[in-house]
Amino acid sequence: EEKIWRDLEEVRRQAATVEEGRSRTLEKRLADQTIQQERELMIKQNQARAAINKEQGQDVKKHNQIMLEREKKIGADEQRRISQDILRQKRMQEAQMRLANSERAVAIQRSQLESRLKITQERSNKIERLKMEHEADRVAAEADVAEAESRLPQLEAEEMVCLQRLQNSRIVTQSVLEELESSLGKQSAVTSLLRSKQRGQDHLNATGSIGSLGPHGSFGATLPEEMYSPTGR
Repeated sequence: EEKIWRDLEEVRRQAATVEEGRSRTLEKRLADQTIQQERELMIKQNQARAAINKEQGQDVKKHNQIMLEREKKIGADEQRRISQDILRQKRMQEAQMRLANSERAVAIQRSQLESRLKITQERSNKIERLKMEHEADRVAAEADVAEAESRLPQLEAEEMVCLQRLQNSRIVTQSVLEELESSLGKQSAVTSLLRSKQRGQDHLNATGSIGSLGPHGSFGATLPEEMYSPTGR
């Protein structure tokens, strides 16, 4: 009976040991499951945190990318605006330069035109002055001609008187010479001297009359035939 009780105790002890092992195994399994769950939870939390961080990083990166693109766009717009301003200023300068060149060309053309107009006006004034002078000369010449024509009868009369006096003077001189020749002789030195002087005077008178008046005078009067012969009467 003691042996039975001992065996029973042994069985109980083994059963308790088995039960304790089972309890420990269960506790260990539960602990492992808890640890595994905690580990999985931690992993999930880490993954969630990583996902959040990744998402936040992507958001930050996307925000930074947007800001960078915006800054690039602003920079490009600013550069484009500066280029447009430079181009506008360049075109304005070119337009101002063309305007200045046009004004300079217009000023040169106006100066040349004024110079040509001045020269033309001076030529016109000179031509008008020459016309007036020519007209004045013509009027003066016509007046001189009219005066000469008005004095022509008087001059012809004076010419005839002078010619008549000259002829009378020659007649008298010739008479004196003939009287001297008849009284002193043709070979006399006095008569030869007087006749030589008379011939020289007749020659001078005839030459002067012909040279200044022509064979019929300058006013149409006819000279006596004796004026062309030194000895004629």
